[in-house]
Amino acid sequence: MCNPRRVRVQATRQLTQTWEQEVRRRVTATGMAVGEARTREPLGSNLGAPVIAALTAVLSRAAGWEWRDEAFRHSLAGGELSYHPDVRVLEIVAHATEQVSATGTATALARGEVDEAITAEGAGTYYDDRWGGTTEQTARDDAQRAAEAALDAVARQRIEQERAAADRAEGADVERLAAGRARQEVAQLTQRRGAELRAAAAARLTQVGVQGRNIFHLALAEAYRDAILAYARSRQAQGLTMSERDGVLDIEFEMEA
Repeated sequence: MCNPRRVRVQATRQLTQTWEQEVRRRVTATGMAVGEARTREPLGSNLGAPVIAALTAVLSRAAGWEWRDEAFRHSLAGGELSYHPDVRVLEIVAHATEQVSATGTATALARGEVDEAITAEGAGTYYDDRWGGTTEQTARDDAQRAAEAALDAVARQRIEQERAAADRAEGADVERLAAGRARQEVAQLTQRRGAELRAAAAARLTQVGVQGRNIFHLALAEAYRDAILAYARSRQAQGLTMSERDGVLDIEFEMEA
């Protein structure tokens, strides 16, 4: 068998083809639906100025309380407790929450045309002694067929490149449209579900209220204690003692009338 000979053929084709590409995006948005029920309880004039002042000091240092939006606030299991010192109102809010989600889709149709010359190369092999029945002509024919197949592959690749470029170019606008539809649907779901959750919050308000009042009354008791002690000390009371038993605070002192 003689050394193999290789034949190379270069083929050129004018690629003229129109194409269409559907650009599609799918976006999921999430939100939180909230139902609330609340009660407001004015403290009225039952608390004197010394107790109110002491209460502010107690809430400023007590664990779990924070000053936010012009009120002292304390998180509760399923709600929030607020004391508004400017109007002396205790507010208890029960929450019922649920995460909602929606998916928005959008499409656009991109069109284009490729009109350019493409080139590809093919190769064939033959032997001088015609081993295997090959000749230069059969090798050239093989090379031509390979070049044509390569041209087909180049053409497909060019069209796919154009489609991908169109998808990237149009994709941002289509995605924004899909996201807007998803957000709009979430807003509607949040509103509808929030209305339904208000009933659940109302049912929870009693339990949350018990929890909130217990927390507030502990702070109020401490404020009473501080106000009484401050009064006794300001009057130079004698024999000042303080004890607590079964949740009852006992303060004793003596002072001149």
